[in-house]
Amino acid sequence: MKFNQAVLLLIVMIAALTAMMSVFTVDQREQALVLQLGQPMGKIKGPGLHFKLPVVQEVRRFDRRILSVDPPPAQMVIASDRYSPIAAENVEADLDSQDRSLSSGEPIIVDAFARYRITDALRFMKSLRTIEAADQRIESIMNDATRTVLGKTTLLELLSTSRAAVMQDIRSRVNKKISDDELGIEIVDIRIVRADLTPELRLSTVRRMISELTERATETRSKGEERALQIRSTAEKERSVILAEAERDAQLVRGDGDKEAVRVYAAAFGQDKEFYSFLRSLEAYRNTMATPDTRLILSPDSEFLKYFKGGQ
Repeated sequence: MKFNQAVLLLIVMIAALTAMMSVFTVDQREQALVLQLGQPMGKIKGPGLHFKLPVVQEVRRFDRRILSVDPPPAQMVIASDRYSPIAAENVEADLDSQDRSLSSGEPIIVDAFARYRITDALRFMKSLRTIEAADQRIESIMNDATRTVLGKTTLLELLSTSRAAVMQDIRSRVNKKISDDELGIEIVDIRIVRADLTPELRLSTVRRMISELTERATETRSKGEERALQIRSTAEKERSVILAEAERDAQLVRGDGDKEAVRVYAAAFGQDKEFYSFLRSLEAYRNTMATPDTRLILSPDSEFLKYFKGGQ
């Protein structure tokens, strides 16, 4: 009796263990493959509770979420470019109008990252098997595509709104290579987060900036001095013309005044010669004796003093 109970208990335990080994769950953030003796039997359709054969079958799980590849910054070569050292203040506004020079084949430091997801778990397991291997493969493909695209991209384009098109071109190339190799993944996005000059190029660029700015300042000063000279010459010419016209008008006014004065004097003289002579003498006295320091040495019977004589 006890033997039968032990056998029954053993059977129940084996059945429970078999049931436990036959059931598995897949999270909504995962995708899974069932392997039978190491060979894939098929993909699991959707998250939830699933069954497999115990012992001979196993489950491989892969992440359904978007994964990240962030390789270290790498030195790459860009195409020949023309750019201005002053574009740092407002790159997007000035890039199209600036004039810089960068010799062909100059290196830059590029820092980029990629985001991808596993679209075909079966192909992924056959070709890559692990996330680490996938990261290394994507990094290699992305590095080659980035070098190819930047080799025909100027620094001006890389620093302007054309940067989005450059990154799209890199992503398309990477996805094409991944599709050709049937890796079972898809690149969702590739971004260039930083593109810096190398220390050597940065130093030469600073020197070129100083030289170009000095040349530009000299040219601006010379143009300013030339313009100032033109303004001064024009102003001096206008001043001379205005003074000449004013002097001409003044002479005309004085001539008219003298003419009128002569006419008035002549009319007054014609009416009373003696009174006119008296007024002229008073005016002469006032002008001559205006200051106390004036000394006159005249004869007592001088015509100048005739109105000082009594009885005249």
